[in-house]
Amino acid sequence: MALRCAIIGLDPIQKDWIEALRALTVEGLIVPVAAGHRSLAAARDIADLFKVPAFDDLRHLLLQTTPQMILLDRPPNATLEFLIACAQQKIGIFSLGPPVHAVTEARSLSARLEPRTALLYIWPRLAGTPAYKHCAQADEFVKPIRFMVAQFYAFNHALAKASGAAEDSIRSLSVLAWDALRTLIDLVGLPQTVYASVRGTVGSGESFGDISGNAALTLRFPDDSTASVTLSDHIGPWQRELLLVGQRGTLRLNECSYRFADAQGKLIDEGTTPPCVGTQRALEELREFLNHLGQEPSPHRGWEHYLEAVAATMEALMVSHRTGQAESPERFLGLRR
Repeated sequence: MALRCAIIGLDPIQKDWIEALRALTVEGLIVPVAAGHRSLAAARDIADLFKVPAFDDLRHLLLQTTPQMILLDRPPNATLEFLIACAQQKIGIFSLGPPVHAVTEARSLSARLEPRTALLYIWPRLAGTPAYKHCAQADEFVKPIRFMVAQFYAFNHALAKASGAAEDSIRSLSVLAWDALRTLIDLVGLPQTVYASVRGTVGSGESFGDISGNAALTLRFPDDSTASVTLSDHIGPWQRELLLVGQRGTLRLNECSYRFADAQGKLIDEGTTPPCVGTQRALEELREFLNHLGQEPSPHRGWEHYLEAVAATMEALMVSHRTGQAESPERFLGLRR
């Protein structure tokens, strides 16, 4: 049965997601029922494409259209209370970028979700790519990990619009940072310290939702492993790459390929998958979300969201940039209790 889908915060520049939603509608997997945004005019831009009602009051959207799932690119009027209401009503959220903008929000939303849940999928997610999944099943080649390098690049919407390369664009650097940090936390846990420098825009207060530009980070972890991370929403095309260095070998990995080598550089295993970009990428990830959302409860349904851990590391990134000092994510977890 087709799921009732609300589209919130999407802009016309995001053509890959618009086309993916259209394809899922034709397949009978979803039925668009509403479009919401920061203003009624912005909502109508998308509502007119899908012939659905437009809303700037998202509480009324939930009450009047009763969606079962939401494609969310969080606009300012999508408050924490709105997110909690969705969780309480078991509405699945496919979030383009971080659904929360501070540790306090992460804690409140996390309290309404299981640690592994089908109700929240945060895109992009390198851990969901075929290459990463394959390597996760053979991580004895590199664990324990001693050193990591991550490079995540994509154009933000403004640059994508100017260049005409709208596919695979992201709202801001915060989207890339969340994916990169979630990936590292998935691999080795919460970092002890984060040292960060951003050349661009960093918001005020505790919100990390509007970081833009270029960033360099150094992270240290409890087992003395270290990570070097570079991020940019000013560099295209889309690119996500990891290098993991362990005691017995190395792993180089991107979305379409992986290469294991031993400590002497001898090839152990490698593989590639066909590129998946633009509308096809959006379509496949939405299909995976719908598949999990429709399954019966089980230990394998859904994804680990790591909301509090990633949010604390994002706040540490932001504050480290301001202070010029290394900051502890654990401290932000304690401060925001």
